[in-house]
Amino acid sequence: MATRLYTAIKEELTLELDSAVFMTDSMIVLGWIRSKARAYKPFVSARVGEIQTNSNPSWWRHVPGEQNPADDISRGIPPEKLTERWENGPEFLYWHENRWPSIEETPDSREVEKEKRKVHQVALAEIQSEPIDCKKFSRWRKLVRVTAYVQRFVRNLKARCNKAPDTDIQPSDSKQISPSELENAETLWIKRAQRELHDRYKKGEFKTLSPYIKEGIIRVGGRVGERVVSYDERHPVLLPHQHHISTLIVSYFHEQGHEGVATTAAKVRQKYWIVGVQRIAKTVKYKCVVCRKSEHRVESQFMADLPSHRLAPYTPPFYYTSCDYFGPYQVRVGRNKTMKHYGVIFTCLNTRAVYLDVAVDCSTMEFLQVFRRFVAVRGYPAVIYSDNGTQFVGAEKELRAMVQGWSESLLREFCAERGIQWKFVTPSAPHQNGCVESLVKSCKIALRKAIGDQILRPFELLTSLTEVANLVNQRPIGRVPNDPDDGSYLSPNDMLLGRASTSVPQGPFRETPNPRHRVEFVQRIINSFWKAWNRDVFPLLVPRRKWNVEKRNVRVGDIVLLSDPNSVRGKWTLGKIVNVYPGSDNKIRNVKVKTKNNEYRRPVTKIVVLYPVEGYKD
Repeated sequence: MATRLYTAIKEELTLELDSAVFMTDSMIVLGWIRSKARAYKPFVSARVGEIQTNSNPSWWRHVPGEQNPADDISRGIPPEKLTERWENGPEFLYWHENRWPSIEETPDSREVEKEKRKVHQVALAEIQSEPIDCKKFSRWRKLVRVTAYVQRFVRNLKARCNKAPDTDIQPSDSKQISPSELENAETLWIKRAQRELHDRYKKGEFKTLSPYIKEGIIRVGGRVGERVVSYDERHPVLLPHQHHISTLIVSYFHEQGHEGVATTAAKVRQKYWIVGVQRIAKTVKYKCVVCRKSEHRVESQFMADLPSHRLAPYTPPFYYTSCDYFGPYQVRVGRNKTMKHYGVIFTCLNTRAVYLDVAVDCSTMEFLQVFRRFVAVRGYPAVIYSDNGTQFVGAEKELRAMVQGWSESLLREFCAERGIQWKFVTPSAPHQNGCVESLVKSCKIALRKAIGDQILRPFELLTSLTEVANLVNQRPIGRVPNDPDDGSYLSPNDMLLGRASTSVPQGPFRETPNPRHRVEFVQRIINSFWKAWNRDVFPLLVPRRKWNVEKRNVRVGDIVLLSDPNSVRGKWTLGKIVNVYPGSDNKIRNVKVKTKNNEYRRPVTKIVVLYPVEGYKD
């Protein structure tokens, strides 16, 4: 109540109070106030805590009971018998503070302890801290040298403290570490690592190695004691797999050449016999940045699901299209003059039909001419996939610029009737446009067999490409039937021509002037194509032939190398991942990498992770 009254008065006053004086005649209460509140039971702890919050424990003083005016009320004295002490306070308040009553006795410890919490000890843990933590070191020789310096420091202190002339401890003033000091430091860590092996040694767990103890170190006996080699190689030191110095030792031998797992393990066993050294060597090699840099093992990820445009039956041919350039091919444009021409391929993502044309060069305007010829024959596609070639990027920009000046109504009409969505795959990721890349290979092989090393004229090349396109469209695109009841195989020409080949189909046909019957006949051909597509082609799209194992997702901050087929492997560019692009299944397959000079967007199959951002977990 005293502290609450003090707090209320202090809030109402405009003056600032530096201190206050609280008095009590209870020595036990003074003992509580001058102790930690949380040491007592909840009832006392809550009140002592409030007192210590509202006041300073040093402000509290002891007043004897006979001089405490508060006792007058508690003793049942009538109001008319209250003395002047009740109205004006005790007399010593008019004296100097040095003459006030002082504490001459200590509170009864037994009474104070009655309200303390009872602590029950259930366990006692003894923690022994090593002066040197080997887990803070990443190199074996550095750990040994630091230990040697610490041992020298301790030895010099002992030599200075023990000044007896007959002592064996002599201080060392040399700045260089001697071989004997390094050997003593190495022996110290070997003995510490073998502490956990002594119980296993007594149980006979290593009886196949015939171990023995010499000078406090467990060594491997074996049966090659007569071999003419060094003693350490005949009887290597036995070390456990779990201790950190085992990893440091394997790392030390691995860094002397960065050889493979077997070579590293063989080098280690020339001096140390580490239990499970092969596993440690694999881990060390996996984490070694130098080995990762030299091996150039690019990342991979679980293959993504097919896009919806690849699984859209009952759509017109070339409704979803992918395109690419291939070549160049030398063509004759004069008597003694040749030029380079390029082949352009368009393929339907569902029927897998192809359309081939010739481009004079790789410019944007030339590709637009080819594209105009394509849409004049096959119609406007809804979506076009392509790589990031300059001609494709330029064509997409040109198509945008053509409609920039149109009115909103004309633009809507164009998008509704002829709108084309152009999608670019990630740079340096041809597998993301694999539909057209696989058919480029087929077209190249057919064209090479057709023309060989001949130099054609431009229209001869165009004729050859057109015939090659027809041959490729005659290939089977699904399961080849082996049952006579299944009919013939399914090919893109079944959709384009209504038959697998260009030969004239044989009758009989239903002769009728009614056009409706002809439309129904064509519609039955289309329906039979998609029915066979669902039976023969769709099951082949289900399995994942490669990239069927989930891998770690690369993260922002990973240190990587950019794979570049045009540069030497040892000169690949170092970079850092600054952005990732997860797919619909939250798997990272495309990233943005920042290098010294620029930022690049690449697939994970074109990067080598040197050091992950989270580090390596032990």
